[in-house]
Amino acid sequence: MGIIRVMIADDHTMFREAIVHFLNAQEEIEVVKEASNGREAIWVVGEVRPDVLLLDLVMPEMDGLEILRQVREKSPETKVLILTGYFDEGLVLRALQQGARGYFLKGGSSLGLVKAIRAVHTGEAWIERNMVGKLLDDLPGSSPGQINKEKSRGPRSLLTKREEEVTRLVALGHSNREIGDRLHISEKTVKAHLTSIFKKVNASHRLQLALHTLQRGFILRKPLHE
Repeated sequence: MGIIRVMIADDHTMFREAIVHFLNAQEEIEVVKEASNGREAIWVVGEVRPDVLLLDLVMPEMDGLEILRQVREKSPETKVLILTGYFDEGLVLRALQQGARGYFLKGGSSLGLVKAIRAVHTGEAWIERNMVGKLLDDLPGSSPGQINKEKSRGPRSLLTKREEEVTRLVALGHSNREIGDRLHISEKTVKAHLTSIFKKVNASHRLQLALHTLQRGFILRKPLHE
């Protein structure tokens, strides 16, 4: 994979310094720059074009969602992992829709953060599994009655039973290898299923598929056929 060049934008100095110290101790990660406010973050991203940006959405001088929009313009190849101290389901979805590749709570483990950085760097979506459950509780259409209605219409009806299982695991944040292990199939077969699923639901990548699944409120509560 090579060295992952990471930038962190957070206005809490002690927290930022602790994260930088920990990440720089990881063999495959190098923190190339820091920023303490929104405007500085935009300028620095344009200068260093990091592989991964760790971004606190609540910072001085610029709204976090506006930062996301400008990051896409200045460095579209940079993957953004939201790093924040509190959970707001509406903000999670808006950030993901604005181009963030994942969302990590500051109360999570340091090793969990490394795993999240690796995941978004390789193009995976990262939403912590406990956060997925909270999203489902508050999203429109997540009630059992609405889920039953969704079962009879929409793109889901085009999916095979196995494709539904793969889609559910993608939305829960599992990698292709983990999906293969759970369903006792090869990674190559998982990829083949994903290619078919993307076409059927008109999605172009895993994060879009996960968002589609969460917003529609189906599949996630259905038991897996293992």
